[in-house]
Amino acid sequence: MPANPRTKRNPKDHTGNQKSLLAEQHAEEMAKRKDEIAMHHAEQKAGLDEPIALDERGRTIQNVSEAVAEEGPVEIPPENVNIRIACDLEKVTIGQGTAFDFKEGQVYTLPLHVAQHLDRLGYVWQWL
Repeated sequence: MPANPRTKRNPKDHTGNQKSLLAEQHAEEMAKRKDEIAMHHAEQKAGLDEPIALDERGRTIQNVSEAVAEEGPVEIPPENVNIRIACDLEKVTIGQGTAFDFKEGQVYTLPLHVAQHLDRLGYVWQWL
């Protein structure tokens, strides 16, 4: 009785043959990886028992390690900056509901994000 043709691999099936060959070659690596994934899932489940601190607005309060706290204060960029514009600009919209008019050479005090946007476009002549 001939062998069932469906249980025998077709020699023309390059994809199937390549898949089985690669599976045999990387079986040990895949077994190790499966253990790593299982350990990762176990660590995630263990982390679910630790409480997360939230403030009155529902934002997460981050715990700062002692090593980071000893580094010193964090520098916060200024809210407003002074810049000098390189050319005349009329009705520049940056953000919703805003329109700015600029004259060449004039010094302006602007929010930092507006100044950075103009600088990316090449319209800032000088940061003051």
